[in-house]
Amino acid sequence: MGAAGPAILFVILMAASVMVGVCVLAFAARCVLVVVNETAAGQDEIIWPSEPYQDWLGHAVQFIELVGIWLAPSALLARLLRDVWLPDDGALRVVLIAAPGLWLFFPIGLLSSLSAESRWVPFRWAICLRFLRAAPSAVVFYFLTALLLCAAVVPWYYALFGGHGYLLLPAAGVSSVVLFLYARLLGRLAWIVSQLPTAERSPAKVKEEKRPPPRGKKKRKPRAEVQDPWAIPEDEERAHRTNKRFPWAEDKKTEKSSNIPSAEDMESYGIASERERVPEPPDDPPPRSRLAMLPHEYEPIELQESPSIPGAPTETQSELFAQQVAQRLAERTHVRPVLPPHPFVNGVYSFPFYPRCIPSGLMLTLGLLAEGVIVHQMLEFGRALFGW
Repeated sequence: MGAAGPAILFVILMAASVMVGVCVLAFAARCVLVVVNETAAGQDEIIWPSEPYQDWLGHAVQFIELVGIWLAPSALLARLLRDVWLPDDGALRVVLIAAPGLWLFFPIGLLSSLSAESRWVPFRWAICLRFLRAAPSAVVFYFLTALLLCAAVVPWYYALFGGHGYLLLPAAGVSSVVLFLYARLLGRLAWIVSQLPTAERSPAKVKEEKRPPPRGKKKRKPRAEVQDPWAIPEDEERAHRTNKRFPWAEDKKTEKSSNIPSAEDMESYGIASERERVPEPPDDPPPRSRLAMLPHEYEPIELQESPSIPGAPTETQSELFAQQVAQRLAERTHVRPVLPPHPFVNGVYSFPFYPRCIPSGLMLTLGLLAEGVIVHQMLEFGRALFGW
């Protein structure tokens, strides 16, 4: 009975960690996708879309797919090396094997998913070839992101597995900043890759089907005429058939011819005298429209004060609307933004502290902190119950 309480708390904490982790992952995925898309389009300021919370779950599933595809081989390799390399520290072994693979292949998978027709495509050779064509920029990106990921992973490792629980708050704050910086750098790399010249393919030649030469039409031979000396002539035969089928036809013709009056029996008509026409009263004139009125017939309209509209847009809303309109007009006129001279420096490291990024960063920090506290307590109960 003494171990039942910690076991129940362990199960409750595990369920809470799953629920909170899904929410945090959905929000983090939404932040990464918005920052990468807007930065790749050449935008410095990020306009956060007002989308429903249900759409965030789709982003979370997309990230779980990408991370799971690249983490599965690493987890299998860590399982195979459990007796050979770091047998006493399984968590460190998993981190050292999984982190390099995720760091190397996650950018390719995410850009492949964003550039494909379906977002469930985890890999495209075209993205790999573009990374090779932009090799200097890709090397700089991987070097900077390696430093950022080390700065984010080390505090979490010591806070969860090193017994230093006080590092949970710094780890959550640093991870939030690192996530925004990583998305910004990946968006700049996508911007560079998208500006690479593409080889124009010549249209494929359509094979013309060879038609067989037209064959000459064969002239039909005229049929030989055959005369029967004992046959009845056609006119007599047709008249005989008509009389046989319609014997009353001749009677009607005779009746019709007999009923026609002669010209002497027909009565003549005289010409009537013209009658005097009575003039009709004139109709009322049609009503004139206001557009056909004379100037002296107009009625003056007094100016009235416009009533106050409740819920008028504030200055911040009007500024946001003006920026959205400017962005849409730029998209319509196809004005390409200019890449900064140092794309991995200018507007990157101050990006998490932009006024529009601070609220999302704070929410992400609180979510990571809550998840860290739950996981830390769950690990403490796990060590007491299972000897971890």
